[in-house]
Amino acid sequence: MSNTPQLLPMVWANTDLDTIVGTFEQDGIVVLKDMLFGDQVTAADRVANRLLTQLDERPWAAGEEYCQRFDIWTKIFGNLESDPDILVLFENEVMQTVTDKLSGVGSAIGSIGSWVTSRGCGQAWHQDSWSSDPNLFILNRIVFTRNYTPEHGQLLFVPGSHRYGDLPTGDPYEPLPNQVAFTPSANAAVFLHTRTYHCVTKNATDEPRIQFNRRVVPNGVPGNLTSRARFRNGTWDFSTQSTW
Repeated sequence: MSNTPQLLPMVWANTDLDTIVGTFEQDGIVVLKDMLFGDQVTAADRVANRLLTQLDERPWAAGEEYCQRFDIWTKIFGNLESDPDILVLFENEVMQTVTDKLSGVGSAIGSIGSWVTSRGCGQAWHQDSWSSDPNLFILNRIVFTRNYTPEHGQLLFVPGSHRYGDLPTGDPYEPLPNQVAFTPSANAAVFLHTRTYHCVTKNATDEPRIQFNRRVVPNGVPGNLTSRARFRNGTWDFSTQSTW
């Protein structure tokens, strides 16, 4: 991992939209820094603190069979769009401008969730959607409200892998050729193609790692595109809670 290249986010104020679109089309991912006002990030982070006080009460996401099979241990807080301090992370002029450029105007908007990984937990390599057509994708938008170290869990991805076909088989967290790492930081937003190979390394600290997600479904894309996911050691259908 120490030899993995580290991604430096693009700064929103210094980056034009054509560069953002070109990077996304080439890499299947864009990471932007400083899209939000500081007080918006601070307010959302207070919500994150409140959610984390309830973490022990939350069940494992997607059920224990899924977690054990793929070594993915996360807890989720869903339907957070009713909280204005979280809603503003995704419903602001800058976020909407970038989203429209990447997924098209009029895309369907999903609900907002918060994904948490605690000590020893991560998200193994996976692809979030089942179609091998790189033009059929759902846009996952991830916002971070606090600074982390690599030990909290880095986002690993393989640039351009949204055009490579299915994720290679192997051990769930085994390194992939050409992988790149991003260490989450406050006021950073990730725009991720659902076919891009990606992984969240296991948290080696006592501080939970929390992020906020909201997906966007472009016009003409099946809404169930992310009902089936692919991992290095198998597949999973979330609608039936079984392999496919």
